[in-house]
Amino acid sequence: MGRNVIVNFPLLKESIEVAEKTLLSEACAIAGYPLNLVCGGKGKCKKCAVEIEEDGELKKVLSCKTEVYDGIKVMLKEEEQKVQILTSSTLDSTPLDPSLRLITIESSKLKTELCENDWETLRKAIGNGIEYPSLEVLQKLSFHYHDPAGIKLVLNHNKIIDVLPGSNNNTLYGIAFDLGTTSAVGYLYDMQDLTMIGISSTLNKQTEMGGDVISRISYCVTDHANLLKLQKLAMNTLNQIIEELCGKYKINPDDIYLAVVGGNSTMQHLFLGIYPEFLGKAPFTSTTHLGVNTPARTLHLKINPKGVVTFLPLLGGFVGADTTAVLISLPKDNRVRLMLDLGTNGEIAVGKNTCYKVSSTACGPALEGAGLSYGMRGTHGAIERVSLENGDIKYQVIGNQKPLGICGSGVIDLISVLFNNDVIKASGSLSDPSEIENPNIARRLVNRKEQKVFIIAFADETANGEDIYFSQLDIRQVQLAKGAIYTGCMMVLEDYGIKGADLAEITIAGAFGNYIDVTHAQSIGMLPYFEGVPVRSLGNAAGTGCQMYLLSKEKQTECEDIAKNAIHVELANNPNFSTHYVMNTSYINLLEEQE
Repeated sequence: MGRNVIVNFPLLKESIEVAEKTLLSEACAIAGYPLNLVCGGKGKCKKCAVEIEEDGELKKVLSCKTEVYDGIKVMLKEEEQKVQILTSSTLDSTPLDPSLRLITIESSKLKTELCENDWETLRKAIGNGIEYPSLEVLQKLSFHYHDPAGIKLVLNHNKIIDVLPGSNNNTLYGIAFDLGTTSAVGYLYDMQDLTMIGISSTLNKQTEMGGDVISRISYCVTDHANLLKLQKLAMNTLNQIIEELCGKYKINPDDIYLAVVGGNSTMQHLFLGIYPEFLGKAPFTSTTHLGVNTPARTLHLKINPKGVVTFLPLLGGFVGADTTAVLISLPKDNRVRLMLDLGTNGEIAVGKNTCYKVSSTACGPALEGAGLSYGMRGTHGAIERVSLENGDIKYQVIGNQKPLGICGSGVIDLISVLFNNDVIKASGSLSDPSEIENPNIARRLVNRKEQKVFIIAFADETANGEDIYFSQLDIRQVQLAKGAIYTGCMMVLEDYGIKGADLAEITIAGAFGNYIDVTHAQSIGMLPYFEGVPVRSLGNAAGTGCQMYLLSKEKQTECEDIAKNAIHVELANNPNFSTHYVMNTSYINLLEEQE
């Protein structure tokens, strides 16, 4: 057997013990600080690089390729692992009538006639429509039925899921989760007075096995046992949120009886332990599109084992339950909307009420800061805003510190500023310095690694002492993403049978949609522009929809109707897609085009 070694995290003031030859990325994950292995641990993306201290000097290494040794000092900072996650969103006038409820039956109503049975007496006391209970419920009923204080029943819809003594004074809780590829957010509710107790968010621990869904699917295909590893990481992610909320508000997790989860199609498979290989390749099929309800004990989610875990239904292909949740949150006012949820995969929906045509388009990771020369998540040290002021580039950094890289919102600002100042041409190529009259801008155009780059922040301004730049290849990555988004929007609109001007509004879901400058996104031809059609950010609408499902039977019915009525539009099958896609990769200011 191999020996164990000590891994030190001096800045975090903690140490852990792991087996020798453990990869540094695994050690960081064990310590509770999973790194973002965008390339799935292949050593290509270099996003998992961390500093270690050796002989008093700092050295940067790739954690996915570096084995730990006894006494290694890993200079990881906690703030580097904190993601800027949008968790605030207003619930509209949702009818508060949850399926989860607690009812009390007084002992006076539980008098069973001679030689009759307790269940029939209880059924009559509750009223018709209650399902015949499971053996486990009958067993608990036999213990508590004759309690002088009566009994309390925990029901979800018309199904009894637990029996408690009438003297039990505990509160009933429910929790809603938005399980994203990169992060997860949990919303804990008191299900008796229907008030929110608290919100907590964390990184999805699956990022240590790959930063995107395709790398995680590949990880499962490589070794089927890895599916259980990824499922466990998903559970650990949500359990961390549960433990944090319950600890902070002094709540017993056994009093949580319903967990509602929304996530994309890959998250559904990995959370439920469903093998995802054929979701990741043609014909891109899911095992099921229907919502899944299962007892918490089957998933090891740390709520009451008898509680119910509900994963919302998918809508087809890569249009997952997170999109379903977003559509739940939209007003049911008979007005047609275009909804976008942008990330590595962009989901698109056009429709109204509970009837939508939906599709998805591969945006690539560029809009989330991944796969770029100095791209990063929206966390401390990320440039999130870029502007041209007094003839030179100005930027804003998350955490008000020296920059380490640039995140998605900063990327859109940067491309817009450069394109609208003739630094980037319509074709996507960078201009030569000699073509730029402004010397402050021209000096930022240099050659690095045999390609043109634009320096956003010079080495003396940055946290790592390196120039932070945007390369010609980075610009191409954004071109591909923005071309896919714009083409997808226009083709789903066409399939729905309306023109853009007929829309009531365009809505953008998710943190990315909240932080980007819409005018900049339209000025580079990424988001469509239609005169008189407003664009509205929904915030974390997937989280909002999951909360609505938790709190309202009416919203649950709407959810079922959305899933039943949704028509998936496969863009790749449209013979015009490729032609329009290539055309739309060009940079073009849609705002000027409409003037």
